Amino acid sequence: MNKFCRNSNLINLDQRKTNLSMKKIVALLAIFLISMSVQGAEETLISNLPQDSSMVYDFPEKMAQFPGGADAMDMFIRKNINYPQRLKDAGITGKVYIQFVVEKDGKITNVTVRRGANPELDKEALLLVKKMPDWVPGSVRGKKVRVKQTLPIVFS
Repeated sequence: MNKFCRNSNLINLDQRKTNLSMKKIVALLAIFLISMSVQGAEETLISNLPQDSSMVYDFPEKMAQFPGGADAMDMFIRKNINYPQRLKDAGITGKVYIQFVVEKDGKITNVTVRRGANPELDKEALLLVKKMPDWVPGSVRGKKVRVKQTLPIVFS
């Protein structure tokens, strides 16, 4: 009887170890499956978000840019800026911040003065930006998007 109890206890001990191992495996498998389903759900939510064609991005993955880059834009501004002589003579200077939207096709729309310096300088800065050629549009995940830009125009 004593021998039988000892064997029975060993069998129970082996069964408990096996049960404990199986519980660990099942728990790890459950955690793995849950994490995979959550990750899949996040990817599905992100990829299924409707892209509103009227949405304007402040910071897309790829910003819109003037054709030829910053140097070409500086050259365009220097060549096309109209600084009225009477304002120069009067010593009126300032920096005008112009805000606009670069559309998906590169056209510039919604041109406004974000922060002005002088009504006449503001007007000249608006006219300058409206004269600009089409820009290279910005993009998000490879798709062209509308991008808000703010450009300082300096009169000095």
